[in-house]
Amino acid sequence: MREKRRWQNTWLREIAMQQGMKIGSEIIIRERSLLKDYSYITRQIRFGIVLEMYPYHFYCRMADGTKESFRYNEFLGSEARLIRLKEKNCRAMKIDKKENNYGAAA
Repeated sequence: MREKRRWQNTWLREIAMQQGMKIGSEIIIRERSLLKDYSYITRQIRFGIVLEMYPYHFYCRMADGTKESFRYNEFLGSEARLIRLKEKNCRAMKIDKKENNYGAAA
């Protein structure tokens, strides 16, 4: 019974997969802050690769070698951390893959 409930609400994961997220996808994380005039300012831009996908969250290997968890809401919605696939943001800063080896063990 518990196992059935666990996998019943996987619709966020399915929507993310329909939009192109899969294991091995390169992503861009933009951390934003809300200003007094209700506009956003980008505080930090980071890069990573999706390692594992679970029903409610996914893990990424970040460019600095750390492993971090994100919710699918951050990928699908407009929250403080915006997560987008790198292929869709071609105008974003390019990373030198030789310099930032994502697959290396931390």
